[in-house]
Amino acid sequence: MREIEDFSDDRLKVWCIHCGTVIADVASNRDHVPTKSLLTKTLRERGAAYDSGAGNEIDYLPQVMVCRGCNSSFSPDENYLLCVLHAVMAGSLYPDPTKNPEAATILRSNRHVVRSLKRGPDGQLFLFENLQPFTLYPDTDKVRRVIVKNARGHAYHEIGEPLLEAPDHVAFVPLAQLSAGQRDAFETVGTAAEFAVWPEVGSRMTVQLLDREAMVGGWITVEPGRYRYSIDWSEAVTVKTLIWEYLATETRWER
Repeated sequence: MREIEDFSDDRLKVWCIHCGTVIADVASNRDHVPTKSLLTKTLRERGAAYDSGAGNEIDYLPQVMVCRGCNSSFSPDENYLLCVLHAVMAGSLYPDPTKNPEAATILRSNRHVVRSLKRGPDGQLFLFENLQPFTLYPDTDKVRRVIVKNARGHAYHEIGEPLLEAPDHVAFVPLAQLSAGQRDAFETVGTAAEFAVWPEVGSRMTVQLLDREAMVGGWITVEPGRYRYSIDWSEAVTVKTLIWEYLATETRWER
């Protein structure tokens, strides 16, 4: 995606958006939003090349400055979600490396996650007749933390709002489980009337609105088929994401 310079109020950038610590007082670094491991290796490499000054501007990957402690603390949960997604998409905790090489490599390298998933109903039910297909029962708290982390980062990156409070609403569900009406509501983009509600002056979203590259609640694609997100700030701040065109999420902060 194209990099857009941020001109929002610097006074809103003094805290870590996750813990509220003053950034100037602690070690800090840039955090990718979305979690970089959710993207393909090819895009990650192109993004790294752009960061080093050697790549194309359309290969920019969204990043926000946070404290180093918070950034590193999310890594175990991000890795857990990555394993869950790979297992679900491959249909096994032990995928065939010839058919699902990426999933096989990730899960083989994270046996501790595989073991934790097997402590509950482990989804290998497809091996037996007359039972439901592969199903996982992941730790929803781990998944929720990654979703909120990314949603908070998206809001900060696009509209310049540091949402330091806990969200009022967090939901996530496989897209296929939504009814037709629910899916339409999830995919809906804002109306023209909502352009009267502007985000933080100088924010990246302001630039996109002025260039007519975005709408309230419109989708921003980081990588086709892999990750997209939308932000609606017209009433509450609502961040939706769709991960691998499989996991639909919604995180909301009431005004």
